[in-house]
Amino acid sequence: MRKGFTIVEMLVVIIVLPFILLVLDGLYKTLLTNIPASYRIAQENTTLLDMLEQMHRDIDKATGLPESFAGQTANDKLVIIELDDSVICYQIKDGRAIRRKLIEAGQGYAEEERVWSLPSATLEWQVWKRDGKGYAVQTKSHVEHKVRDSWEKKMAHSNLFFVGALGKELR
Repeated sequence: MRKGFTIVEMLVVIIVLPFILLVLDGLYKTLLTNIPASYRIAQENTTLLDMLEQMHRDIDKATGLPESFAGQTANDKLVIIELDDSVICYQIKDGRAIRRKLIEAGQGYAEEERVWSLPSATLEWQVWKRDGKGYAVQTKSHVEHKVRDSWEKKMAHSNLFFVGALGKELR
């Protein structure tokens, strides 16, 4: 019975082992960095879609899209939605999307009704107008993800939400 390894067995191990470690390195990198990063992107995209769904419901019930209300003016970071019984605004601020009910008498906001944390998301909207009145809101959004010192856009969306009355006329 022999004890130990032959020189051929040692050479095979020394030559094959680096290739095996190279393959395992890629696997570990995927398991430890890419999968968690992809999970975070998917989670933030889900939050973004949740916010857009709430906005869609509000715009679907809307009676109009005023340019200003209670001292607030609509712009690329704030959209105002007039409902039958209240006025809602959506605002993008500090990596968050905020939905608030505006106070009629005083200036400012009522309590924050809903906040979505979107630190890596980019959200833009534009109110479409006809005869000076807003009739739809176009949204464009994506989640940004850093890959090897450059930012990539992931999960890009574009939506067009029509004010409720107009949408019912078109159906």
